[in-house]
Amino acid sequence: MRIGVFCTYENHQRDFARCFDLQTRFVQHAEALGVDEAWIAEHHFDPDAVSPSILTLLSYLAGVTSRIRLGSAAVLIAFRNPIQVAEDVATIDILSQGRFDFGVAKGGPFAQQNKHFHAGADQSRDMTLEALGLVNRLLYEDHVSFTGQYYQTSDISITPKPLQRPIPSYLATTTPGAIRYAARNSLGVMAAPPFPLERVLDIVNMFRAAAGPGADPRLTLARFFYTAPTREKAMAEAVPFIRRFAERIGGIFRAQAGSPNVPFDEAAIIEHSLIGDFDEVGEKIIDLRRRTGFRALLLKPASLDAEKNFRALDDFARLIRPNLPIGAAAKALTTAQ
Repeated sequence: MRIGVFCTYENHQRDFARCFDLQTRFVQHAEALGVDEAWIAEHHFDPDAVSPSILTLLSYLAGVTSRIRLGSAAVLIAFRNPIQVAEDVATIDILSQGRFDFGVAKGGPFAQQNKHFHAGADQSRDMTLEALGLVNRLLYEDHVSFTGQYYQTSDISITPKPLQRPIPSYLATTTPGAIRYAARNSLGVMAAPPFPLERVLDIVNMFRAAAGPGADPRLTLARFFYTAPTREKAMAEAVPFIRRFAERIGGIFRAQAGSPNVPFDEAAIIEHSLIGDFDEVGEKIIDLRRRTGFRALLLKPASLDAEKNFRALDDFARLIRPNLPIGAAAKALTTAQ
């Protein structure tokens, strides 16, 4: 079991410089606590979540950290030139000394994104899978010629090449066709914080049905998180954050025809989050691990107060993680902090 943090660059104060500084310090703090991974989200045209330049942010984080693995959660590859993505991914892998995990997605039902990046909602999934196939060839092969529906190359070799061969890669998706693609192409799968456990289990089961019994989907599972000495204190701090998220994102999803059936009401999100006292959160994590077999659990702190999110992660590292089945080496590092 690996523990990570999920970073969405919340900008509650509408201060971009402060937002970037806080998120950078949070990743560095997570590294100092022995957290294994930090994953960065990609959002566009949203002043409350300012991480559109995901690969730039990951390059910067590679330079100000030394141990923690860094992941993209996820590059919206249909909105980018896949040749440039391959060059940037290889560069980040070198800058991080082989600490990069490459997650991709087609993007949620956000009409502005599809409009301004000229990738229709009815095409973005197919564009994503085709672009990912091209990127993976460019990363590891020379003289790549590719003819697809959306992308074409002729005898191209990119430089640099990544250190990792291959870079661990993941697909954030809920659609059966994309999950089967992940299973056939040795990709892991990712699930976002609001997804109900039943939806997560569906993803895992579809992957195993496509890849064969016992196949490992390398599930990377993100969950909203907040812990305190009592459940009442944890809820008092987390509910305003959850309520704001539910109102902002839930309204967008519900307004889009064909959006996935993800419950965005406050109660449903809380039910599937890791919010409570120290013992309760620890028990929830162990149960999640038992039921899903996740490879890594990404904690998304759920307070509007950034400093309280730092303290919640401190409490997790000190009071919860040492009691989890995380492996001797990671446990020793955590308890030494």
